[in-house]
Amino acid sequence: MSNPDLKSLQSAHRKLAVLVLHDPAFLPVFDRIEKEIALLDDQADAISRARAVAALHRQVS
Repeated sequence: MSNPDLKSLQSAHRKLAVLVLHDPAFLPVFDRIEKEIALLDDQADAISRARAVAALHRQVS
């Protein structure tokens, strides 16, 4: 995906992974970033599915 928000989250996720290894106090932030990334991925998947359904509908109509 080219979503700049996703790229920023992925970058933060990588940096936080290193921080968590040094100090587990960063774990809640790491978990939150993972959830945000998953949410964006789920939204992108849903949009892709909607496009596929719409394309099928256009073929039938």
